[in-house]
Order: sequence, then C-alpha cells, then structure tokens
Amino acid sequence: MSWTVRQAVEATKALAFGPLEDQVRAIAYDSRRVVPGSLFVAIRGFQQDGNAFIPEALARGAVAIVSEDPCPPDFPRAWLQVEDARRALAELAAAFYDHPSRALTLIGVTGTNGKTTTTYLIDAVLQAAGEGSARLGTTTYKIGSEEIPAERTTPEAPEIQSFLRRAVEAGCRYAVLEVSSHALELKRVHGCEFTVAVFTNLTPEHLDFHGTMEAYFAAKRKLFDGTLGR
Repeated sequence: MSWTVRQAVEATKALAFGPLEDQVRAIAYDSRRVVPGSLFVAIRGFQQDGNAFIPEALARGAVAIVSEDPCPPDFPRAWLQVEDARRALAELAAAFYDHPSRALTLIGVTGTNGKTTTTYLIDAVLQAAGEGSARLGTTTYKIGSEEIPAERTTPEAPEIQSFLRRAVEAGCRYAVLEVSSHALELKRVHGCEFTVAVFTNLTPEHLDFHGTMEAYFAAKRKLFDGTLGR
C-alpha cells in the first residue's frame, strides 16, 4: 500500500507543516506501537496526553505527527494540526485502509444490553444464508471461520478499519459490529459507513462516563445519525 503524508493531509483537512512526501506505513496512537514510517496521532486522553510521547514516537521512526497543538519551531518532521485528534485518527484510519466499509453491508448494533447476542444472531442468519460475514464484538472478532479473542467491545479506529479491510480481502460481503456508547462518543467508528443500525435497549449504565441518561442516549443516537441507506 502506497500512502503519503500528503494524503493524510487530504483526509483530515489538516494545517500542514514540513515534508509531505514521506511514505506512511502505519497509523499509530500509542507511541509504544510506532514502527518506522508511522504517522503518530497525539490524543489527549483522560489520564495522559499523547503530545507528551511525541519524542518517543519520533525516536521510534514516526514520519509525521498529528496533533491539536500548533507546530513547534524547527520541528524535524511533518506536523499536521487538526481541530479534533480523535476524529482525525478515525478519518486517517478509514482513508489508509481505503474505506473498507464501502465494500461491505455494514451492520452496527448498539444498546445497553443484548449487543453480543444480537450480533451473533445476525451473523448466524447470514451464515445460514450462505453469505460471507465478519463479526466484531465483546468476546471475539471473527472473519469467515477465523476467530480471535477480543480486547474490548469496540477497539480504536485503526483496529476497526484494519479488521474491515481483512474482511473485504477474505471475501466477506457483510460485517456486524457491536458499537458501544464509548466508541460513539470517542469517534472510534467515525469513518464507518453503516448500512443498517440496530438499537436493543437503554437502561442506566456508564453514567460515570456520560453523566446523564440524556447524554448516554445522545451517544447511542450517533449511530443512527451516521447511518447510510443503500
């Protein structure tokens, strides 16, 4: 896959500084996972600020930095300044993997309870109909007959887009995703073009994160705001 920093600028509409023709070989948001040729997205988390790890990312071979902060003077690599680093991470991942959701019938399932069961049922129906399908959820990630343990309900955008690209390359026509309220609020599925959205239910949960039931519902609703009918 040939992808350059300039294409990253186009994907994010970033304010760009420095060399833009370097090849991008990976998208990283964790400095410990940076490999030579990575584009490192510095995200301000709830406990740590990714900008503090830019020196480590550069030492590991990052060719460009994406940040909400202005470019420092005499910065040695490309610097892409964006308004929202989380949104930029999702946009970059979708573009880097060539928008795999566009080649799939993508089904998103959200709700407080029943997401896993619902995704398994949908996947089982698709298999019974002879359709190639992939499933991403709380317990496992599945592509065709291959299953791997899941780390969390909805991973970060680069893992989601990589998963969808692998599904396309494996010949799947459908993909079913569990979509948590955290993933919606933190823009992990931004860039996923859903064909179908499914809502199971809403009961008081995750209020430590969302604050109120109204905010919790608003996060869930984002899946439907982004649904694309085909």
